[in-house]
Amino acid sequence: LVHGVSGSLPHPRKDICNRHPMACLCALALLLAPAAALDNSAPRSRTPPLGWSSWVGLGPGWPGPDAQPAKFDYCDAASVKASADAFFDVGLYAAGYRHFHLDDCWADSQRNGSGFLQAHRQRFPDGMEPVAEYVRAKGLTFGLYTGAGKYTCAGSIPGSKDHFEEDAALFAEWGVDWIKMDWCHTVGMDAEETYAKMAEALNRTGRAIHLNLCEWGRHEPWRWAPKVAQSFRTSVNHNGEWWSTKSLIRNRTLAVPSEMGGGPYAWNDMDSLQTGNSGQAALAAGIQAKMTPTEYRTEFSMWAILASPMLVTTPLLDCATGTCRPSITDLQRQILLNTEVIDINQDVTPAGRLLWPAAFDDAPGLKIYGRWLSDGSVAVALYNPEDRARQGFVDFSLLGWPRGTAAAVRDLWAHLDLGRATDRFPPAGRNATVEAHGTAVYRLTRPVGSPSAAEELLV
Repeated sequence: LVHGVSGSLPHPRKDICNRHPMACLCALALLLAPAAALDNSAPRSRTPPLGWSSWVGLGPGWPGPDAQPAKFDYCDAASVKASADAFFDVGLYAAGYRHFHLDDCWADSQRNGSGFLQAHRQRFPDGMEPVAEYVRAKGLTFGLYTGAGKYTCAGSIPGSKDHFEEDAALFAEWGVDWIKMDWCHTVGMDAEETYAKMAEALNRTGRAIHLNLCEWGRHEPWRWAPKVAQSFRTSVNHNGEWWSTKSLIRNRTLAVPSEMGGGPYAWNDMDSLQTGNSGQAALAAGIQAKMTPTEYRTEFSMWAILASPMLVTTPLLDCATGTCRPSITDLQRQILLNTEVIDINQDVTPAGRLLWPAAFDDAPGLKIYGRWLSDGSVAVALYNPEDRARQGFVDFSLLGWPRGTAAAVRDLWAHLDLGRATDRFPPAGRNATVEAHGTAVYRLTRPVGSPSAAEELLV
């Protein structure tokens, strides 16, 4: 059972801070932002990037008539353009998605005669620039991939080592808006120094380009990366299995200090979403995504409240008959197009954080997370990592609210207003039940004119 503080609070400010220092920190969230975040005006980076990645979502022969199944880390000009069209047809654009990224699939195995990277000569016979123009003409933010080492993680594609300046200039010339730089084949290299060099090279081009660090959290990038990049991976790859999702949520909570949770132009990246993937998506490094609908909703919920970039990797085309048509599954529409949960992610306030228990542990019970939003409301997630259902409630003292506080409650998955609650939700004598591996997400809004939690604690 999850519970808050019981009994009276004669002095809310002191009592909450003394008994629940995490709650005090959370109430100050709107006043705290990551130090020295590098605002280089990269497009659609003030809020966590929201979009699509090609990682398991494209295949040869698309859009047909001889389309093959999706293939891991594959892309070509035709499949990219068809997927950019489908981005609109399946509803991603209308729901707010704007980023469109190609992963480790686009580059040729050799640099050209002048030493520059080039697009795969067979798959992109006209080069990358017209593809980038096609995507960006649709109002999307176009992203490409490179590696910090001699080779990318694919093993045979040249990375950017010793070529930062020319690669940055080329990306800018092509109209690239986002660069993900991976960390394979980097033995003996210093991560902080290496990524700083690439950041400097990109910023010298005069084009605003988002740099996404991908060294898998090995060097605690949340401590230094905000000075050089706009997002940074916190852990290993997400493969779309429950153990992976659960592990990434746990790691993100334990590893990243609350005050370094992220903010505008400095987002902690939990890796791509695999939401709704099953047999239609390619195997990610040989692993098939296979979570339940409940687990996929938890994935989406926790990425949202922790303010991670949300880049879904999934086919946007159904090519089962050999000819492709725009399509995502009913489950994907239900989750990926939930604009109420998306709104929790797409805010400029610092990332959500753990409210209860005071430190993440493996003890039985729900984990309560909260994110203070710019309209004054608070998003609260009741996360159940266990293999059995759990019950609990949210005591408003965890939010820094004094006794007698009332708030309207909205269930963001049921899309229902649940009325007003005072001091706790659900009301005294009742509990919320969260199924195994599930997450309930609520938005709590106090009456107009109510002081913010920060004001209550600081006055």
